[in-house]
Amino acid sequence: MTRSRFLGVSMFIIASLAFVTSLVVTLSADVGDVTVTAKPESFAGQCPVTIKFTGTIQVLSYPMSFNYQWERSDGVKGQVRVVHVPNAKTRTVTVVDYWKVGSKGKNLEVWEKLYVNCGNTHIVGGPASSSINCR
Repeated sequence: MTRSRFLGVSMFIIASLAFVTSLVVTLSADVGDVTVTAKPESFAGQCPVTIKFTGTIQVLSYPMSFNYQWERSDGVKGQVRVVHVPNAKTRTVTVVDYWKVGSKGKNLEVWEKLYVNCGNTHIVGGPASSSINCR
């Protein structure tokens, strides 16, 4: 292979790698803000109580897929789940997790985080917390 041909092939490979790198960055921007709320935010009464954690994920491009996973303050991680968004009809995706927690006489502060992964983008929503006073 001549030197000029080698340089031409090398430049093609470098240009191709630059395109792939920019493509990955573009595809990874499919998810925007991730927020998490807890209801109730505080509770006093008979336990156990069920806390509802709601995650809202902003979708920026279509079609796309992402996965998510909940993590609780007690260290438990939920199953990794996949969401497919086929078109622009869905601008936000809402996911929910319920946690039944507490026992008589316990005072707790619990929280959950939501991990969202799309390509090279990794976003953490939360934590959202709830204060629990069990009687």
